[in-house]
Amino acid sequence: MDSMNFYILLLIAVIAGWLMGRFGSAAKVKTKPNGRDIFQDYFVGLNYLLNDEPDEAIDTFIKALEINSDTVETHLALGALLRRRGKVDKAINVHQALLARPSLERAFSDSVRLQLALNYIAAGLLDRAERLLNEVLNEESDARWEALQYLITIYQTEKEWSKARSSCIKLLESPRYKKDAEIRASAAHFCCEIAEQLLETNQDSQAKAELKRAFTFERKNIRALLLLAKIEQRQGNFQGAIKELLRIRSANPGFITQVLEPLNQCYQQLGSNDEFEKLLREIVRENTNTNAVLLLAKIIKDKAGSAVAIAFLSEHLDQYPTLDGLVELLSLQIHNVESEVAASLESLLNLIHEQVSKNSEYRCHHCGFETKSLFWMCPSCKKWDKIRPISKTAGGESSLARK
Repeated sequence: MDSMNFYILLLIAVIAGWLMGRFGSAAKVKTKPNGRDIFQDYFVGLNYLLNDEPDEAIDTFIKALEINSDTVETHLALGALLRRRGKVDKAINVHQALLARPSLERAFSDSVRLQLALNYIAAGLLDRAERLLNEVLNEESDARWEALQYLITIYQTEKEWSKARSSCIKLLESPRYKKDAEIRASAAHFCCEIAEQLLETNQDSQAKAELKRAFTFERKNIRALLLLAKIEQRQGNFQGAIKELLRIRSANPGFITQVLEPLNQCYQQLGSNDEFEKLLREIVRENTNTNAVLLLAKIIKDKAGSAVAIAFLSEHLDQYPTLDGLVELLSLQIHNVESEVAASLESLLNLIHEQVSKNSEYRCHHCGFETKSLFWMCPSCKKWDKIRPISKTAGGESSLARK
């Protein structure tokens, strides 16, 4: 919607609100004290619009519309429109004027406070928003469920993970939200955030307790499994770490890349390199993960030489071509060609390396945000568990990377 369309809709909304206020009840008809007809104000506002002075037009329209029980909803909508257009200060003024009315009905009072809290959040006035939302929450009205959602947003922004988790628990008490996957995922991640803070101070037992609590909200939370494996690994329980890492493989094969290196470390500590090679071959057969292929090629090279590794990679790339695989193949072949050809291959490798270094590794399946690093919460849309590894196969994105 462009700016002119927005202000035309604003004008229509104001006129509609005035008509409701004027004709909704004959007893409520009043003449403006200064004697000006309301349509004179509209024409003044329209003149501001035509002269490209939208702020003055908005002020005129709002002043023209008298606040009464028939126009409260119109004022609520006007304030929300102003906030969406970035006019947060004006939205706050509109909703504060509504809230100041002593005879405001309970249902309208809740709506106004919720809208005003959203204005405060948009303006970065989180303390004010929190106080307002807690008022609604403490009154045990139906609006408390919506207030809880906004409180979760505030606590998440301020990294108050315990409060955020507590708000999620209260929200999940509602039959409407009890099975909401996004809320349950959020609660699980709040537990993980608390666990990571505990791990920083070596409180492993308390961190484990938090991670187990995360599973009560989301049984196959990948982040919680990774953290559990990290705890087991640093405590020397390599079998336990392997168990947790393999659970990730079953829960979401798209995250295989994230478990390969810790798996490799654990198998090395146990002296079970052959077991790790066997696992890599299974992974390659199941989902052709590029990182698993490259790791397996390295193991083959170390055990059987470059020629066997080249044959393995060549066969695999015929079916599943990737830039990373091509780089590794060329790197293995570069020592087997003449110096002039080797120089050309070296230049080609550098070009491919440069291209690969620019590629994103992860993509948000909600907003499309791409990044080279894994974020559990998308920095763009602020959604949890929406970022997934991007498949590197030429055939495109693998369905295995989706949850």
